[in-house]
Amino acid sequence: MFCNIQVDVNGEHLFIVDKNILANYSSRVSKLVGKVTNNAKLVFNDFPGAAECFELITRFCYNNGTIEVTPSNIFLLHSGSSFLEITTLIKQTELYLEGIHCWTWSDFVNGLKQCHILYPFMKNSSVFQNMLNTLLRNLTISSYESSSCPSSSNGSSFRFSTSDSSPKGSRFGTGVDYWKFDDLSFLNIDLFEHLIKSMISLHIDHTRICSLIFHYQKSKFFSIYSPVQKCKVSETNINLLSLLSGSAFSCRALLEAFGMSLILNMRAIERSKLEHFLGSRLDEFTINDLLVRGKNMAAFDVNLILRLIKNFLLEKRTNGSFVHRVKKVGFLMDLFMLEVAADPLLKCSKFYALAMTLPDFARESHDRLCHAIEIYLEVHGDLTEEQSAKLWSVLDLNKLSMVWTRLNLTRNGNTRLLPFVKQNRFKGRINRVHGKQRSKVPQDTPKFMPKNSRTFDPCNAKSLPRLCR
Repeated sequence: MFCNIQVDVNGEHLFIVDKNILANYSSRVSKLVGKVTNNAKLVFNDFPGAAECFELITRFCYNNGTIEVTPSNIFLLHSGSSFLEITTLIKQTELYLEGIHCWTWSDFVNGLKQCHILYPFMKNSSVFQNMLNTLLRNLTISSYESSSCPSSSNGSSFRFSTSDSSPKGSRFGTGVDYWKFDDLSFLNIDLFEHLIKSMISLHIDHTRICSLIFHYQKSKFFSIYSPVQKCKVSETNINLLSLLSGSAFSCRALLEAFGMSLILNMRAIERSKLEHFLGSRLDEFTINDLLVRGKNMAAFDVNLILRLIKNFLLEKRTNGSFVHRVKKVGFLMDLFMLEVAADPLLKCSKFYALAMTLPDFARESHDRLCHAIEIYLEVHGDLTEEQSAKLWSVLDLNKLSMVWTRLNLTRNGNTRLLPFVKQNRFKGRINRVHGKQRSKVPQDTPKFMPKNSRTFDPCNAKSLPRLCR
């Protein structure tokens, strides 16, 4: 005689089962249906794995307490049996998990796919953490399958190499060159965060962890469409990077993975962290890296560049290498100013800040800076005389090449440099001669440009892109 009851699983699916068969294996169901009549209804609002898991459990019960346990169902069976208090199935799954060290890479991926569904229920589970730790510990084994494991004949085995030259301080080797990052791109951000933190706690090499984070970031950023989800992925990965050594990743990899995140409406703390990462490597940028789309119709985000420079200067070191790095940034800023000078929406105060934010030694020549000011004044013809004089005042005449100075003072009667010359402490070094302008340099005047330096030729500026002419 059938004694049917209805089982509502998470409000999504309704199963009709024999209560006696189910209660025969499940202590929890036995307690619930002991006094109910036929056609009664059980409601489970928080059943792990939802309908897929409950179906596996009923299959076990209707098959006289037997079911084939595989890596593709092990965690569903273990979670479902724990929820329904099915002692025999709990023991069976625990026994199966004792052989987890023999799993192939595809077995682990299948296991993680179940954890992806079950994560809210399993995140604090010792079984789940043991599975992750076993996977990560085996990163140091030259062959992922042990020859004593029956499954080692599987062609999907996942092999790693080890090296005795692993960096000091890294408990496990760095030879994870065969990480199948694409196989892990399905993970949701919460499970991915758990995975990375487990790698950090096991002292996996930080360079490899960064590689996985960057790959996951790029994969998710272009596969999801919601700006809110993109923000969450970016923010979580930025926080994970902050737990790692800054020397573990390159500037180029960081830009490729997180460059697009700069346009997202991220929280202030994560944006600050990302800008700190990028700013500390500003000398490794190219001009194209700085051309970030601006807001409110502006061509480029000048405020972002100013913040990056500020973060870069906070990285000041006592050794001589910092001076060299600052000079590289100075050259980069000159190129950037040549780009943004033609933006009609760029305020004079912002342009002035770009010119003044770096220390004096950042620029050995002011030729490019002078050319950028000229472009800016041509585009912004409505500036006051005071504003124009303020921009010219940033120039050091001693850092202008003589060729450049002559060209600007003679071309079509150009007198835009004259206010600067008259107010500058170097006045009198340029003597005005009728007919032609000629420069006279006293013997005590230091050289404007080193002999091996390239003098910027304004007539050969076609390689520099311009917003407008």
